[in-house]
Amino acid sequence: MDVLKWREGLRRRAYELARLVASSVSGTVFLVGSYARGDFAEDSDIDVLVVGRFSEPPHKRLLDLRTPPGVEVIALTLEEAFKAVERCYPIARDVALGVVLRDDLGIAERLISTAARCVSRSQ
Repeated sequence: MDVLKWREGLRRRAYELARLVASSVSGTVFLVGSYARGDFAEDSDIDVLVVGRFSEPPHKRLLDLRTPPGVEVIALTLEEAFKAVERCYPIARDVALGVVLRDDLGIAERLISTAARCVSRSQ
């Protein structure tokens, strides 16, 4: 099998699984990490960032979410997400390079533009 076709198949499957998660939650949802950047390997997990109007503590935010195997979900409140990109926390790079899957909150563009400043500073 051609390596490019094989990698494209892996990436397509990652997008399908990430979209499945995105369709199960409300909020602003990004595919982040290696699949968004394109530097994934066969055993890479699929990282999904969900920014939502959560009132629960982090460990209880997505208890009812049925996450497919190989998918890791990070759940942040709006306040946490904006704080992370404004202070250039490591997740800011992921937001800047991420793929928007859903934007119910209408904040994706603002998060990305704020996070992009962190990436340009680190180069």
